[in-house]
Amino acid sequence: MVNTVFTEEDKRNLKGIASELREISKLIDKLAETLVNLSDKELLKFLDANKGDFKEKHVDKYQEKLQKQLDIAEKEFRF
Repeated sequence: MVNTVFTEEDKRNLKGIASELREISKLIDKLAETLVNLSDKELLKFLDANKGDFKEKHVDKYQEKLQKQLDIAEKEFRF
């Protein structure tokens, strides 16, 4: 059996990663909600009436945030 000992820095990094993962989870939930809303035909009619590329901007915004969070978590995990 092997015992693993974490340094204080390891513990800080793991807490940071856990925090980032919670944020990513929240963003994924928002994205899922957005996708559900986009599949709502009445909502789509409303959005179509207002035109614009709101749908793409909304999804792109979440995708960009998720990518930033993933980049941060990846950097923290490597160190």
